[in-house]
Amino acid sequence: MDSRFDKGDVMPVLSLRAHWFGLTSLVRQHIYLATVNPFHENGLSSAENPLANWTSSPRPTPWWHERYHKRLIKQVINLLTSLPCYLYEPFGGARNPVVLVTSGLGYVGSHVCIELLRKGYTILIVDDLTNSFGSVVQDIRLTLEASGLGNLPSRRLIHIPIDYGDPISLDRALVFYSRYLRVTGVIHLAASKSVAESLKNPWKYYENNVIKMERFLRVLGKHGIRNVVFSSSATAYGCLPSEMASKALNEDMVPIIGLDVDIKDTTAGLTPYGISKIFGEAMIKKFVDDHPRRRAVVFRLFNPVGSDPSSYLKENPRDYQWCVGGVMQMIKKAVVDDTVFQVFGGSGDGGDGSCIRDFVHVGDIARGFVMGFEDCLRADETKKRCKVYNLASGKGVSVKQLLKEVENESGAIVKIEDCQKRREGDVPISIGDMEKVRNDLGWRPEARLTDICKHFCRAYGIGKYAGEGSYSRN
Repeated sequence: MDSRFDKGDVMPVLSLRAHWFGLTSLVRQHIYLATVNPFHENGLSSAENPLANWTSSPRPTPWWHERYHKRLIKQVINLLTSLPCYLYEPFGGARNPVVLVTSGLGYVGSHVCIELLRKGYTILIVDDLTNSFGSVVQDIRLTLEASGLGNLPSRRLIHIPIDYGDPISLDRALVFYSRYLRVTGVIHLAASKSVAESLKNPWKYYENNVIKMERFLRVLGKHGIRNVVFSSSATAYGCLPSEMASKALNEDMVPIIGLDVDIKDTTAGLTPYGISKIFGEAMIKKFVDDHPRRRAVVFRLFNPVGSDPSSYLKENPRDYQWCVGGVMQMIKKAVVDDTVFQVFGGSGDGGDGSCIRDFVHVGDIARGFVMGFEDCLRADETKKRCKVYNLASGKGVSVKQLLKEVENESGAIVKIEDCQKRREGDVPISIGDMEKVRNDLGWRPEARLTDICKHFCRAYGIGKYAGEGSYSRN
């Protein structure tokens, strides 16, 4: 059984074979209730359901089956929570415009999906749950209800639990849904993203962020999907010379390279994660250059923080070992677990000895991605077909200033330990220039630092917000 669906205290794999028929009965009944019934409710013929025959008229499950498989169901249900979404189909004969979102159940991805749904788009999510949970589908629905937008029709949110870098599975899924949906573009967010992990295991990052992306773009080309929004990172700027690093980073400092550029000329001071993003940008440029009707927008993200005001969506990674190294996750751990927050040396210009970063609310990030996607749809032959923008506030905030703001907002006390050394891969200061994206797309961050800290504290129930949020909904 895949370790991604392991939640502990689960029946050994060998016993699955002995009780396969009992498990099959439970699975059939679950899929029947989740797919065939909604087909009839929506006025659709169950003959169009690819599993209708397999799931029709299941026998009632004996009570002792449920009792015997109680622990096993906890493991299987996490996968099945996303499976029904995969089986829903829109009204017959319709070819609705759709946005394909990779890693759409992750931290940034789920907020992007909310913004797309608010704009009226239909979403096809490709997420294999490597670092997310299937229950986020329900959290997205709850967030929309909390926003006053009503219930979300199942046909507008489709989740396919496959690896974006598996060309065979992705091709089959797109072929199946091409009968009903018209994928107009892609927002590509899937990537391994820990700087620390990339230093320990660089080949994982080259495989997941580069090799799989090349396969992914080939499938997009095969199906005629021409519009791509790519999530890059401020790590692409690397360790610039001191006279440049102290300034706001603008896109012209590190333009998108061509695949023919010597990598040695481009990667000074970059981590393997940053290198993988440099290659990703180059592949996007090559993808666009290969066809005159293709368009792309590359966004370099700085520090996405905060959460949706409803508190249903927040950063909740499955990979707890490597994905809790972000500053907000470390603050949460220090407060909730009553541990010490280590402040690493930065030698920035903040005067308090900590690193200076550009923090942007994840909701503003999501809004930027949707604006970039809509810019791709507005084909204009007079403009560049592949653009790169920073999604940044242009304002630097030291780590200690952020800690102070969290304390002021929550009333909690964060224990601090000053570390003189700097973590490997850290840069002392990283602030982005937002002039280009503001002039071209009209984007600018709306949430202030106080809003970021308020939404963060409320989502995790920190300090005076205790009881309003939860650690994990899984």
